[in-house]
Amino acid sequence: MNIHIIGAGSLGLLYAGKLADSGCSVSLWCRSEEQADKLRSTDITIEDMDGQQMKINSEGFSVSSWASFTGSSAVADADYIFLMIKQQGIEKMAAELLEPLGQDHHRLICFQNGTGHLERLHELLPNWSLYAAITTEGARRTSDVSVLHAGHGTTTIGKMIPDENSLQEDAEIELVRQLNRAGFEAFLSKEMKGIIYRKLLMNAVINPLTALWRITNGELLLSPERVDLMKQLYDEGLAVYEAGSIPYGSNLWDAIIQVCRSTSGNTSSMLKDVLENRTTEVAWINGSIARMGHKFGVSVPTHELIEQLIRGMKI
Repeated sequence: MNIHIIGAGSLGLLYAGKLADSGCSVSLWCRSEEQADKLRSTDITIEDMDGQQMKINSEGFSVSSWASFTGSSAVADADYIFLMIKQQGIEKMAAELLEPLGQDHHRLICFQNGTGHLERLHELLPNWSLYAAITTEGARRTSDVSVLHAGHGTTTIGKMIPDENSLQEDAEIELVRQLNRAGFEAFLSKEMKGIIYRKLLMNAVINPLTALWRITNGELLLSPERVDLMKQLYDEGLAVYEAGSIPYGSNLWDAIIQVCRSTSGNTSSMLKDVLENRTTEVAWINGSIARMGHKFGVSVPTHELIEQLIRGMKI
């Protein structure tokens, strides 16, 4: 398959490297020309928690900066475009990079946390097929060309607006096969709404607390006080979901604990943003739950406080 990946952060490098190593044609698009130059001259290095390294030679994939994206004819032949950047600035990026491609049919898979971005992208790209991707893979970029694979998870993909009566497309089935060949545990789903909101509450419980206390995911479980605050965020979020009849699956609290354990050494993306004084995704995570709470008449003081605390950490 011919896959283009926009964003060379932790997930971008992880998926690009493993897909290229499995024989997939991968084009990686970096925000900066500096990172693109580094990737052209060296390997992508993927390291696991045991210290084992996989090196993917730069001859196995192509790499360019965003500046040349819209002028590239190669994008038109992509089977899928993976959008692997964070929520902030996503509309500006889409207007600058994706909208100039025109309204011909393209398949765009969105790996963002939080909610609201798919609707905004659909307004901008009404003729494109938009997919949500929810992954629990743990990854942390350790340099411009290397990533630590801090925990294995699953990747679930589904259309933004599924047709319950339609069959899965051959291209969708082949994408999942390709991801599995690359070492990811991937699935297709027509129940993405429930999966999206399930992941949203997971992120709202785990990410901001790791950022506030500056600890790894696994360290959240090391004291009853930390677990109590996790549970408080969870209970508030669950009350919002129940009030709004929002699907979230079953055994969600157990799943949150399991994610902390399976990605115990992982530094969350929100913590990394705080350490590097970047804008976090808290407005699209805890902020999303706070806005839903107001809409459905449910009090969510802990999510509101957490959002204020995280926002206040950026100078």
